[in-house]
Amino acid sequence: MNASDPVPVIPGLSGLTVLARGGYATIYRATQDWVGREVAVKVENRILDNDRDRRRFLREARAAGQMSSHPHVVDLHDVGVTEDRHPYMIMELCDGSYADRLQVAPLTPAETRDVGVKIADALAQAHSLGVLHRDVKPANLLISRWGEPQLADFGLAVLAETRETSITMEMLTPAYSPPETFRSQPPTAAVDVYSLCATLYALLSGRPPRWEYQRSPSLATMMDVFDMPIADVPGVPAPFLELLRAGMANDPALRPTAARLRELLAALPLGHTGRDTVRAVAPVPPAPAHLAPPARVTSAAVPPPRRPGRDLGLRRRRQAG
Repeated sequence: MNASDPVPVIPGLSGLTVLARGGYATIYRATQDWVGREVAVKVENRILDNDRDRRRFLREARAAGQMSSHPHVVDLHDVGVTEDRHPYMIMELCDGSYADRLQVAPLTPAETRDVGVKIADALAQAHSLGVLHRDVKPANLLISRWGEPQLADFGLAVLAETRETSITMEMLTPAYSPPETFRSQPPTAAVDVYSLCATLYALLSGRPPRWEYQRSPSLATMMDVFDMPIADVPGVPAPFLELLRAGMANDPALRPTAARLRELLAALPLGHTGRDTVRAVAPVPPAPAHLAPPARVTSAAVPPPRRPGRDLGLRRRRQAG
């Protein structure tokens, strides 16, 4: 699809207008006629003309569907295929992303900590269901109409029951991807932990860790990046940075799990933003064995764990990009 393509016809939706265009999909704003609500519609640019594309779409839809009930994952309302064979997903509409927010200013440590607790909670639940996201980055953290962070876009997700885990270099977002993804190693839950910590670092500093490039570097240069230290961020407490560094360890086995990261972030004494709406995921079962790395440890500089309080607030979510 391109700018000259006609607006797709999707049963039950009207008033489709383009919100964003990307390499793999176009996002529309629309009205769901029966209930009169505004929604976001992600329409794949490519048609489902082979088994691989059909499996990829089904994988994304199933992963998003499994996670849709979490308070910090964008709601999936429906999926389908247009008459001209473009698959679509109807999702909750959000008010922008944290990538948009970074165009204005970085977040405060307390704001960033709270975003991290909520998204780590979502990832912990995903991992317990055998779902890996594999594309956590500011552009995929959306902001609901109530100001809450929402994890979106399961386009690169891996499901526990599937064996198709391949990913091409052009699908990666190098600035937020861990070193093992560039070595074609099987993905584990530790990939999402690295990407979330890199994302939180970017929310604090205004750019990804160790990133000096205007465009993606070569593979050889990219591997050299991981040997660079992760710089301090002025105004960010040392324990917060040490926790993020632990989550971005080059060895996946040295990173905390998403559930442990959630607890450690919640324990950071940074004050409150007034939006403590995370619920704790009751003891999160371990990820399926083939998705989990070997034993993990956490940095000695990290404070002791404390579980976040239960959710007393609203629960809504938003779309994908």
